[in-house]
Amino acid sequence: MAPTDDAEFWRLLRAELLPLRPSQYDITSVCNLTCEGCLFFSGDDYLGHKDVTDLDAVESFFAGEAARGVRFGYFGGAEPSLAESKLLIANRHIPYGVVFTNGIKRLSTEIDYRVHISLWGNPELSRELRGADIMAKQIKNYRNDSRAVFVFTLTARNLDDIPYIARVCADNDLALTFNHYSPTIKYRDFIASGVGADQYHITSTAADNLVLDAHHLCRAREEIGLLLQDSKTRILYDDDFSESIHDPAGLYSDAQKPGAVTRDCGVLLTPSLRHYNTDLSQSREKCCTPNIDCSSCRLYAQSFASLLTRATRDMRQAGGQQRLVRLWRLWCELFLNDDRLRMASP
Repeated sequence: MAPTDDAEFWRLLRAELLPLRPSQYDITSVCNLTCEGCLFFSGDDYLGHKDVTDLDAVESFFAGEAARGVRFGYFGGAEPSLAESKLLIANRHIPYGVVFTNGIKRLSTEIDYRVHISLWGNPELSRELRGADIMAKQIKNYRNDSRAVFVFTLTARNLDDIPYIARVCADNDLALTFNHYSPTIKYRDFIASGVGADQYHITSTAADNLVLDAHHLCRAREEIGLLLQDSKTRILYDDDFSESIHDPAGLYSDAQKPGAVTRDCGVLLTPSLRHYNTDLSQSREKCCTPNIDCSSCRLYAQSFASLLTRATRDMRQAGGQQRLVRLWRLWCELFLNDDRLRMASP
């Protein structure tokens, strides 16, 4: 049974999980959708990396990651469910992790990681922005899967869908959280000029695009706040995180100008926190999503890492310990597939 007392939660967290020692992995460059402004394909960093298919090499690689102390993996791609054999190998060596998937293909129950399934809005918007309406399949695949968290990516076009998505998830007893569309540099260039159209940059224009402005952020915060008061929904979010993520000034005060790189991000690549490409080479970029402009980055996993880093830095200030514990409780709900620490909120 998970602890409800803060002191017991903190003791268990330190004993079982900390230090986290995470790293990030692109599992494959193959995808079965064409999402507008895709973070993986909206840039050039994925080019020149041939997917590794030799599973012995994958086994050796993840054994090496475990040997250097990695205990948590962020697994993405393109679409990681299309290279499930690699995830099974990773899970033998890295005990904790989260897989970011579109949910079209259900992951084997042998993969003991948290599974985040991305939503982009109602069926019509999904067809427009992703090339297919996949919600029914996503729900069928993960309705009764305790690993699953559905992640609704908010954009300037889908805020009307927040109550609808929450209701659908509640009706199917699905946990829901929120991501915020964060434009890549290529996407910003595309909507400004219309140049560079491809299958991942199609419908957006300067006047009608996905970018969230101050008005959108205010409205999103209000809608999520209402859901947090609704006992019929399973919303994995809180007011603290919401306040930070919806601040129009952004999360990174040192990167206010487009193109500036922050030094206050929790996922900047370091000798210990690494990002690996699909050919298992180590990325030398700034972070795991190098195409994103730091000035407008509100990606939920990256933003949470940044807030945890800052809260750890400030934990000795008045109320700092309590805030850090609250953030870790929510992080465990979102990213950890371990009942000893999940569902631990008092």
